[in-house]
Amino acid sequence: MTSRLSRRAFIKLTIAVGTTVATIKTSPAALANSAPCRLTPEQEVGPYWIDGDFVRRDVREGRPGVPLTLDVVLTDARTCAPLIGAAVDIWQCDAMGAYSGYTKMALPPPPDFGPKAPGRPPAGWHPGPPPTPRPSDHETFLRGVQHTDRAGIVTFETIVPGNYPGRTNHIHFKVRTASALQPERTHVSHVGQVFFPESLMVTLMQLDPYRGHAIQRTTQSDDPVFVDQSGSTMIASASPFALDGRANGLRARVNAVVDPDAQPQPVEPLPGPPAR
Repeated sequence: MTSRLSRRAFIKLTIAVGTTVATIKTSPAALANSAPCRLTPEQEVGPYWIDGDFVRRDVREGRPGVPLTLDVVLTDARTCAPLIGAAVDIWQCDAMGAYSGYTKMALPPPPDFGPKAPGRPPAGWHPGPPPTPRPSDHETFLRGVQHTDRAGIVTFETIVPGNYPGRTNHIHFKVRTASALQPERTHVSHVGQVFFPESLMVTLMQLDPYRGHAIQRTTQSDDPVFVDQSGSTMIASASPFALDGRANGLRARVNAVVDPDAQPQPVEPLPGPPAR
């Protein structure tokens, strides 16, 4: 069951959003993201995407969390017009940092440094990117696919994502478009991640069910994906919304400029904790 915000929490949330609006509108990153026809930077896909045909607007499946209506707006880099008919996948963790398909996944064993230095890395050792895990269950929550409308928009009903070690709050998305020579086939044109205003996430993570999470939240400045892969250009604009006088959650919108003919090389995962 998704959580409704109390009046006090709604007021606190409104103040948090208000304090970030001016920063978002005037920051160089936001201006760069709004530049017409300037391609949006690619970001890593992470290891937790699952190829499924869950064509749906509401991806919550009853997962608890602050309700989030997410608009992803796509612009065609070739024409500066809305990108119509593109398939947009989203996937994200729940309030406790778990991804569907991987809720039963065991932690990987510690690295083996050999008999000469048991438990200690040799000089010059550096961790590589984490191995791609295999799905461990058949859960499908917080995953979905939709096609952009005539305005280049897809809208998903989801929840504000939680966090897990090494990563700040984020939602993955992937854009697939038809091939010019073979319209019946599609290819990946863009891979990105949606982020949210930092002060807003600090506020929301103090609410139930997020505050019951024992894992300390990673801030945006400590998230290597956000820092090294242009995360500041993908901070969604956000505002709380109410229905029948009750605070019901958050609405967010993010824009991406995509070349539908492009097939960009995947961004390599950064070393360190698994980038979910």
